[in-house]
Amino acid sequence: MNSVSTILFAGLISLLILAGTVNAQCNPPDLSFINPTLVAGTDRSEGAVYKFANVTPGVDCYITLVKLNGGAQLINMETPGLGYPDAWQPIINGPGAPLGNKSWIDWTVSFRSSATGLNYPFICLAICAIDVDGDSGNIGEFIESDGQSGYAVPFPSLLTLTDKGNGRLEAQGPVFNRVGIDTFALDVRINYFFNGLDSINLKIGQTVLGPGTGGATQRLNSIYFKKVTLTPFTILAVRSDDLKGMIKNKGVELKWQTDNEVNYTRFEVERSFSGDFFTKIADVSNSSTKNYGITDNNGMLGFAESVYYRIKQIDVNNKFTYSNIIKVKLSSLKGIVVQVSPNPFRESVTVNMTSADNEKVVIKIRSLNGQTIFTKEMMVKKGKNGLQIGNLEGLSKGTYITQTLINDLLVDTQKIIKE
Repeated sequence: MNSVSTILFAGLISLLILAGTVNAQCNPPDLSFINPTLVAGTDRSEGAVYKFANVTPGVDCYITLVKLNGGAQLINMETPGLGYPDAWQPIINGPGAPLGNKSWIDWTVSFRSSATGLNYPFICLAICAIDVDGDSGNIGEFIESDGQSGYAVPFPSLLTLTDKGNGRLEAQGPVFNRVGIDTFALDVRINYFFNGLDSINLKIGQTVLGPGTGGATQRLNSIYFKKVTLTPFTILAVRSDDLKGMIKNKGVELKWQTDNEVNYTRFEVERSFSGDFFTKIADVSNSSTKNYGITDNNGMLGFAESVYYRIKQIDVNNKFTYSNIIKVKLSSLKGIVVQVSPNPFRESVTVNMTSADNEKVVIKIRSLNGQTIFTKEMMVKKGKNGLQIGNLEGLSKGTYITQTLINDLLVDTQKIIKE
């Protein structure tokens, strides 16, 4: 959901109960949605019915996929390993275009007694939609509820709330992305409250909000059947503008500082080449100076135009939050200028290179299917160099790729055409 800057401040935030009447005499139950089974219809198709057994002792939940709208597809009824284990977390895919398109699934959520099979009305019930966000491209998720007695969002919120009439309320999320299912992202969260119902109608989907190219049309949703406290924003150790990155010595130097390290025990540095899926690259312990830095010299940096980083901040209870995500362009990392000529060619090409230093260079010629046709290793001097590659007359006519590597880092890729 699988990163506007995060607004961080101390103290309590206002909790807005924005509509209806909430049953103040009732404590909503905590329901657990684990291991759904298909009990009717065709999996992931209209009419499919899924059973979540014992969502609370003696009560089963049946969720019906009523209708697929606007090109929506159900990918999975659950997302293991992310968000809340007890939440219902369907993965829903939708088209990333055209602008303004809405795609969603109509659901009916109903409850029955495990013993009798009869409808089971709850005196009160709460639903919390977690991480209603976007793809950082052009897509924003939304959820619409029908028949709620009230709802609540924290202040401030990135959600746009729309009264759709007849008791229906839509919460539209922003394009702004919270990676994965970020259970700490209060500004993209909403609580719905219900009184005396045994069945609830929901719409869950996405809206194309911009003309850009969407980064992730498969959206991870998290619907928690519990009254989740909309607590104050946490004062994070690493603030939204503290993490910085720059190219240095053929790597990426990361620096950050902290203002508040109360209850924080360590940091993990995470890297992504897509902006969506991050992997840990370093562990960093707390420092009395509150100033931190590492250098990423991974060879994969040479294969990308940009790289993304974030800091995972872990507290004494092993809970965690994330810093801002930064993007570092890698063009200056390469530090050279390469031009391959002539292009098109017949028998030979010359790789004209301006190098920042005396370096070992590897030149490769590869086919479009990835096969390496030619490899040559040589030393170049600081400044301008002309590297001749001959005996290419035997290559078949067509398009090839030249790759230039310095110290195992890919610094240049060009298309060349054999006449």
